[in-house]
Amino acid sequence: MSCNKKKCMWRRGNMTVETALLMPIVIMAWMGAVSICLFVHNRAWLTAAAYESAITGSWDAMHSEGDMEGRAWEKLQHLLKSSLYGSKDIHSKVEENGNAIFVTVEGGHIAYGGLEWKFCVRGSRKLCNPVLFIRQSRGF
Repeated sequence: MSCNKKKCMWRRGNMTVETALLMPIVIMAWMGAVSICLFVHNRAWLTAAAYESAITGSWDAMHSEGDMEGRAWEKLQHLLKSSLYGSKDIHSKVEENGNAIFVTVEGGHIAYGGLEWKFCVRGSRKLCNPVLFIRQSRGF
């Protein structure tokens, strides 16, 4: 099979033109997926930090001179020292409410293309007093 010269000339740069037209779309989709993955990672990291801080504060409740909110706040600040790529304006709050301690972390995440996503995560834990629990279970 032979092709005439005019027909072959038009097919020579076909792949280059199609690739040049398609690559910006592929790159935008790829960067969007990376942005979503970073947002999910940061939100999971902050959720774990909130729960870990609440647990640290709840264990401090069994000491008579313990400062639950202070210990939870200290632990949270230590965990938030690591930088989270894309996250900004991270605010945290620690509060004791009756027999539980609550840690709340709020902030935003800048995604590819200037999109901004907000997040609010909360960790809570009942105050821990193992001595009282053991005494109640044994009937002392």
